[in-house]
Amino acid sequence: MADSEETRRTQRRVNTLLRDRDAIRRMLEQADFKRVARDIGRQAVAIERIETNLSGEDV
Repeated sequence: MADSEETRRTQRRVNTLLRDRDAIRRMLEQADFKRVARDIGRQAVAIERIETNLSGEDV
């Protein structure tokens, strides 16, 4: 009986760790996507400036 309880406790702990790992993974992925989106926005602005300069228009 005690062995069964210990097994359940261990399994609950493992499940908690798995959920925590998945939550951390999702947070890291979301943070990375935000950073990538920000970097893409910066690149778009830089490209627009270059195109404006190449066309001879004033910025």
